Amino acid sequence: MAAVGSLTTPYVSLIVRRANGYSRQFSSLPPPVPGDPTTTASGSLGGAIASIADKLGMGEFATGGLQLAVIGGALASFRYFGGFLFEYIKKRTIVTADFDSRDESYSWILNWLSEHPYSKTATQFSVSTTITRAGQRLTGEGLDAMLPPIYFLPAPGIHIFTYHNRILWLSRERPNTSSPAAAASPNNASLERIKISTFGRSRAILQNLVLEAQKKYIARDLRRTVVYAADQYGAWRRTRSRPKRPLSTIVIPSNVKTHLVVDAQEFLTSEEWYSDRGIPYRRGYLLYGSPGSGKTSFVYSLAGELGLSIYVVNLSNKSLTDDTLGELVSETPSRCILLIEDVDAAFVQRTRGESTAANNITFSGLLNAIDGVAAQEGRILCMTTNHIEKLDSALIRPGRIDVRVHFGNATRKQAHELFTKFYPNLSEDEKQKMAHAFSSKVPELEFSMAHLQGFLMGHKRSPTAAIEQVSDWIVNHKSQEGADSSTTEGTSAVEDINAANMQTSSPQ
Repeated sequence: MAAVGSLTTPYVSLIVRRANGYSRQFSSLPPPVPGDPTTTASGSLGGAIASIADKLGMGEFATGGLQLAVIGGALASFRYFGGFLFEYIKKRTIVTADFDSRDESYSWILNWLSEHPYSKTATQFSVSTTITRAGQRLTGEGLDAMLPPIYFLPAPGIHIFTYHNRILWLSRERPNTSSPAAAASPNNASLERIKISTFGRSRAILQNLVLEAQKKYIARDLRRTVVYAADQYGAWRRTRSRPKRPLSTIVIPSNVKTHLVVDAQEFLTSEEWYSDRGIPYRRGYLLYGSPGSGKTSFVYSLAGELGLSIYVVNLSNKSLTDDTLGELVSETPSRCILLIEDVDAAFVQRTRGESTAANNITFSGLLNAIDGVAAQEGRILCMTTNHIEKLDSALIRPGRIDVRVHFGNATRKQAHELFTKFYPNLSEDEKQKMAHAFSSKVPELEFSMAHLQGFLMGHKRSPTAAIEQVSDWIVNHKSQEGADSSTTEGTSAVEDINAANMQTSSPQ
């Protein structure tokens, strides 16, 4: 009866008027002739319905309605169950991989497609300057060059190509701007889907394709440090990738650099050691000292040395709450560096358990995110601060912070090393002589490395002028702003490293 009910009113009235005719036609059908396919199906169906109606004592009008209902129901059932049958056959004979533009795997596939021979010969193609995920710029390519890169990709639609002698077809879909999917996307970014299919029941061919695409995409970043930042929606967003910075370019005592790198490398290979002793597999470093002393630069260099990505949390982000911060930290990879910069500025006037006017994160929420039950293991936490004396002892206690490194103002030895790096084209004897002349005029522990670097940038082509003018620059700088004051160093039970000399309070 559902089939009859779905008809519009004019058609219903027409059927009612002609019901008697339909009934007579079905009921008066001749008996089926054996071997005649034209009469067997219709005769048996009409005869069966008429016989049932006769036994029920139904009239000709009711018999015609019953016949229409049965035929309509049969057609509707075929249409409904036929769809299930088609999907069942499709699932048993075709394997499909689906990629959403909101996921990073979408970037892998776009990068793979841009290098596939089909993209170079396709007559319907799209042109892009970025490999994007939900409208976000994912890589640092093009930012280091004069012109952005260009990618030729298959246009939205269906494309057929081969992979390892197998026929594959790709469907790239882009919803309309008025669709609910597009309206729900952040920053009005266009959401897209890519489906890659092939005949067969084994999905090994598509899995190999995905793994190959992932390896090609990661290979682009082998010599780069990838940086992720938390966006306003509480998700990690890849913001940039920059060339790895060698540790040799960081002007701090070599023993400090060596100690921290060895410590981090040992941690990354000691998961079983932590597990056997029931110790949470996490490592925390606190870098503190005067502004411009190289704390953040060292973190970038350390990430490049270890081959890790950096996940940056900005505690002053007003869209972050305790819940979103906890989710962000728990969603970081098991091998990465979690960087929290200027942690002292987030809780300058905090009351325990309360958020500040500058953000929506409470102090207890920060502590739970760092080493709570849901905190990610295997990651390295790096926090930077200019004022260690303002930090609560609960934040930097052993277990949360394992190693503290003081970055003070520049020593004469650091000024000497900085000068040699600025002028590498000088002969070795001349370089050492001029570096000594420069560093001897720089006061000990009065200026940050950033100040000295800024001065040398103004004389990057004239080392002689730098030596001659550094004394006047120091006098003018002191009279106008005064020299930087070194940050007070704290003491605790955790390992404490000073830029001038290393002091280990307890063995590893």
